[in-house]
Amino acid sequence: MRTSLHDIWGRGRGPVRRLSPHTRLNAGIAAFAACIIAPAATVAGSLGVAAVVAIWLAACRPPFRVLRIAGALGLVLFLPYFLLLPLLPDAPSDPGGSWRQALLVPWAVLLHGMSGMLVSVATVASLSASELREALVRLPVPGVVSAILLQIVHQAATLFYETKRVAAAMAVRGASSGGVAGWRVLSSLPRVWLPRVVERAERVTAAMELRGYGEDELRSFQRSKTGLADCAALVAAAGALAASIALRLWCVA
Repeated sequence: MRTSLHDIWGRGRGPVRRLSPHTRLNAGIAAFAACIIAPAATVAGSLGVAAVVAIWLAACRPPFRVLRIAGALGLVLFLPYFLLLPLLPDAPSDPGGSWRQALLVPWAVLLHGMSGMLVSVATVASLSASELREALVRLPVPGVVSAILLQIVHQAATLFYETKRVAAAMAVRGASSGGVAGWRVLSSLPRVWLPRVVERAERVTAAMELRGYGEDELRSFQRSKTGLADCAALVAAAGALAASIALRLWCVA
């Protein structure tokens, strides 16, 4: 809980920082889609996902501490799927089942989840808050969609900060030391934190409606500059996405 969302934006120091904001965002979206679409159950698909993630991380170069936290969170979220191996249809206990076939399902979940998380974190690290606004303004989506996305990012960072304060208060009161008191504090967290989230969402909705948020189109504050490097990055990202789609179609056929 020590890393703030506001501290992650724009912390990358990779060569993609020389590209325009909308190029970085589009390339990140294409890399994310390529990792999700690629068939993780095949060797070629797994190697392709690993290559896309490695190239995008090298291009964005997010802080190692951020990557470590994202990797640890991904392992906590996706490794438990391997505990479901005995319940899968291709488990070795079933007639004709094998460990290899059973492992493909949780492996696909782990690979897709971890790759998507790492690509997303790297993309976030390559964009500052103002650059994200410029990138969303230039996306081929309605202006209200861009405005809502900006509000989601802003409010998520605010809620994350409040969660840090709640966690600090819990630690001061001995919740991190274990015991019955700690479990009582943790069990009461939904009754304390969730109402605050709902109340804040209601206040933000009322403020947005009062100010006519989304009625006016968002305008760019900078002049768009798309150079040769931007075109090359977009072509490479589109090529990776096309290769993943082709590999998926080939596996299905």
